[in-house]
Formats: sequence, C-alpha cells, structure tokens
Amino acid sequence: MRAGPDAVVDVCTDVFATMVDGEPGLLRSRGGETPVYVTPLHAWVDIAGTYPVRVLLSAEAATADQIARALVGAEPGEELDGAEVVDAVGEVANMLAGNLKARMSAGGSLGLPEVDRAEPGGTTQVRVVLDWRGHGITVSVLGLADGTRNG
Repeated sequence: MRAGPDAVVDVCTDVFATMVDGEPGLLRSRGGETPVYVTPLHAWVDIAGTYPVRVLLSAEAATADQIARALVGAEPGEELDGAEVVDAVGEVANMLAGNLKARMSAGGSLGLPEVDRAEPGGTTQVRVVLDWRGHGITVSVLGLADGTRNG
C-alpha cells in the first residue's frame, strides 16, 4: 500500500503537534505549487520493503534551523550549531518516515536519516506543501528503484 496525500498531511500534523511544537495547529496544508528554496535543506529516510520509498522533508535552511530550535526547545538567542540542526531535522524526517511506515501495510525497515543541501533522487509519488508558522515546507514520498537508495 502506498501513502496518499491525506495520510502524509495527517502524519505531518501529528508529528509537528506532538514532537516539534507541543501543540496542534501550527502546521497546516498550504497546497499550491512546490516552493522554490533558495538555500534548501533536505532530510530524508528510506523505507525498505516490498515498495521501497524515501520520505523527504524539504525547507529553506533558515526554516530548518527554526524547526530544529523548536524540536530541542532552544531558548531565544541560543545558538545551534550546524550539526545540531542536521541531527534535529534528520530526527523529524525519521519520525515522519516511522509514522508513515506504520500506515503502510507492506511493512519494511527504516534506514538512517540523511541530510543534505542537494535534493536526493526518487520518483515523486506524493508531495504535500505545508505551512509551518508562516514558512513553506514540503514533504514528499519518493518511489525508489534499486539503484536510487542512499541519495
């Protein structure tokens, strides 16, 4: 079974409400065109199984920094270094992938989170455009061919 747009939006709103924001309503479906990110940061986790897929979270690097700050509960003015941002955004991608995997009947296993400025490969099956605190983010489910794994 493949995850549809509604399932992806549901998982995203649940993960952000419980793990990132601590309250519901700060992440909403935006719809429309996929944002063009000037300084992107992409985080993804592969799900191996009958239908291998990649769950991809994409945002501006500044938005990814804000997501990381919210996740770790950083105080205003507290600096996060690049490794902390990468770890936190990778963990959000991991939570999204784990929750989507639970909704997919084919089972499978999760890979490790990866984070890069370059968008990884894969064939788009689902792409949802979301608004988080006024910032556009994109969550995609990408189909993987055998040679597409690991970036």
